[in-house]
Amino acid sequence: MSNQQHLPSLAPSLVGEWIVVASEQEFVQQQKIKTRLDGHNLTIQQDIIHAEKVYQIRFDALDIAPSDIAVQAAYGFVWLCIGTEKKPLFQLQEYDVAAARRVPCGAYGVRTSPLRGIENFLDMAHFPYVHTGILGAEPETAVKPYQVEWREEVDEIWATECFFTQPLAAPSSPQPQETEYVYRVASPLNAILYKVNTAAEGIIPADVVCLFIQPLSETHIRAHLLMILDDQTSSMTDMVLFQQKIFTQDKPILENHLPLKLPLEKLEIPTKADALATAYRKWLIAKNWSYGVHQNTHRGHVA
Repeated sequence: MSNQQHLPSLAPSLVGEWIVVASEQEFVQQQKIKTRLDGHNLTIQQDIIHAEKVYQIRFDALDIAPSDIAVQAAYGFVWLCIGTEKKPLFQLQEYDVAAARRVPCGAYGVRTSPLRGIENFLDMAHFPYVHTGILGAEPETAVKPYQVEWREEVDEIWATECFFTQPLAAPSSPQPQETEYVYRVASPLNAILYKVNTAAEGIIPADVVCLFIQPLSETHIRAHLLMILDDQTSSMTDMVLFQQKIFTQDKPILENHLPLKLPLEKLEIPTKADALATAYRKWLIAKNWSYGVHQNTHRGHVA
């Protein structure tokens, strides 16, 4: 596609983005599934051609030629890009390490903006209050200063030197530890967390937790979760339940956070602990990103 104006029914911010639309696990017992993107119903068909899985996507009512829909399977998920890609799908090297445990943790429907979902994932300050006894606990509530940078060569936001004291950093953690985090915002709808597990065996440099957002609408998402772990002792069930417990603690917070859409103006006062969230918002502004953004046209009105 040479011009994004050919797609007036699709939100302009989404055109050219690689967006997750399904987990490959959803095709274990069926070849076809129905889902949504930006309010548009679509069908995903899985075929086996020359022993390889191939996916085709068709929108029910959106007039998009098949040649304008790029589809790929990566990291256990199905991704689409409508129109000319803004950049290739991000690399996730740990996924290809044979000895690492790849743990898909399901998809969760949440009534919130895609941007709120990402920003919550980037926030350490809520650990002691929302994930008490797991990712944090009082009195260790302070977020230590950390570094944030926009890596222009890959157009990603990274936060490094992030440390937080955690009672149970991972299912295999034998005792509380000060955990080192590295945050990576690979695209506006996809974020990755690298978490150093002191109980690990060194198969990969850090455990990896991924949040891939499927925007059903501007205020309704499917949050797809993937972990890549250096954990040779925990059962698959225990690893999945660990992450599910954390996300189900986040869900009511997200759904009760008003406005549902994310303000990019100065409606919410940032602190030093919010340096990553602030960088994320400035990055979105630089991209002229509008999808899931709260427009403060009338004071007191909640979008």
